[in-house]
Amino acid sequence: GPGDSYFVWKKNGQEMKVCITEQSHMLLDGRVHVLSWVKDSVSENTEYKCSFISRAANTTSEVRVTVQDKDSAGQDGWTKEFDTWRSAISEHDKMMQNWRKTW
Repeated sequence: GPGDSYFVWKKNGQEMKVCITEQSHMLLDGRVHVLSWVKDSVSENTEYKCSFISRAANTTSEVRVTVQDKDSAGQDGWTKEFDTWRSAISEHDKMMQNWRKTW
């Protein structure tokens, strides 16, 4: 049932409670595709951990957000990375839209 699985988000070891979004989609074979993301603003180096806990298995992914001095790195590198990330997100969005059509 729905209560069997859940996400846990941690920021620098502290559990996060706000700005967390979750989605789940039933797949045709009865499995469920779940995703979760957070919105946050950081001013210092930050470590995020997202754990998905279920009876079947637990899995954790982590990402480190490094805040660089604007001068040292220059905005250009960052902007390029951001564009790459943004296009990945919209690719994912398109994929989800297409999936929805096929269900």
